[in-house]
Amino acid sequence: MAKSKSIIGVDIGATFVKIGLVDAKGKILHKDSFATKKHKNRDKLLSEIVDRVDRLALGNRSNIAGVGVGVPGPVLFKKGIVYNLTNIKGWKRVPLKSILSKRLKGMPIVVDNDANCACLGEALWGAAKGYRDIVCITLGSGVGGGIMIDGRVYRGRNYSAAEIGHICIDRNGPRCNCGSNGCFETFGGNNYIVKEVVSRLNKGERSSVLELAGNKYTNITPKLLDKAARQGDKFSIKAWEKVGLNIGIGLAGIVNVLNPEIIVIGGGLSKAGEHLFGSIRETVKARAMDIFTKGLKIKRAKFIEDAGIVGAAALIRGRLQ
Repeated sequence: MAKSKSIIGVDIGATFVKIGLVDAKGKILHKDSFATKKHKNRDKLLSEIVDRVDRLALGNRSNIAGVGVGVPGPVLFKKGIVYNLTNIKGWKRVPLKSILSKRLKGMPIVVDNDANCACLGEALWGAAKGYRDIVCITLGSGVGGGIMIDGRVYRGRNYSAAEIGHICIDRNGPRCNCGSNGCFETFGGNNYIVKEVVSRLNKGERSSVLELAGNKYTNITPKLLDKAARQGDKFSIKAWEKVGLNIGIGLAGIVNVLNPEIIVIGGGLSKAGEHLFGSIRETVKARAMDIFTKGLKIKRAKFIEDAGIVGAAALIRGRLQ
């Protein structure tokens, strides 16, 4: 009976908290959200989450199989303790599972890192369904990661594994927020792409992306760069191919170590067209060992905007299986 019940997925982000009612097949039935900064006090933020959960449950918690929660930071998974959230103040060693269990009167609660959630969601209901050895990356402001080995999420000794964005691909590269240099995410995130484009334009190269941005550098975004590339702009095509090269270099090393069946790429940048994905595939094939690239799939994620909600719900579905 529990397997047929709906689940509530909660995605706690630095900008928004997103909450959704998800059915047993991973379809979002209803969703809600509020600004994270609406509540400077953590306790009030959690109170609003509880209120929104009750709204989605229509006041009848017995109809819900459980609540899955994804957070943007490391989680001591078995105890459901949020170790630290660097982008949200007041979140250090927070026993989130215990707090929500008390407030929701015993309703099953599972808490995990949001990238692990996204990986599990793709494995259960998305692009990686049917595969057991999976690598998921999310491309946005940074580069997040999740790994499944033989059908199980790999969390590591301290539950903080799969920080794929902080693999060094160039020791002489830009300084990363983690304190190292040349990390994967310094060559594959939103900030890198925009900086690279502006730098090339400042050197006198021409591109229709500037026109699309109203001739203002500050308006240039990856979305506009993708639009220009789809319209045949050679500058933009070259920019995406370079990003694909950087991402492919990082992924080739992961392929050589983990030998996955499939790599799933999500996040906002994954909406870019084949100029990005084609370059990624070509680079991985050229740089990873032949034995590991035979049969390897590299696909766009099924869940993009709703990955956090669906992935958090997958925590409960995985618990029931």
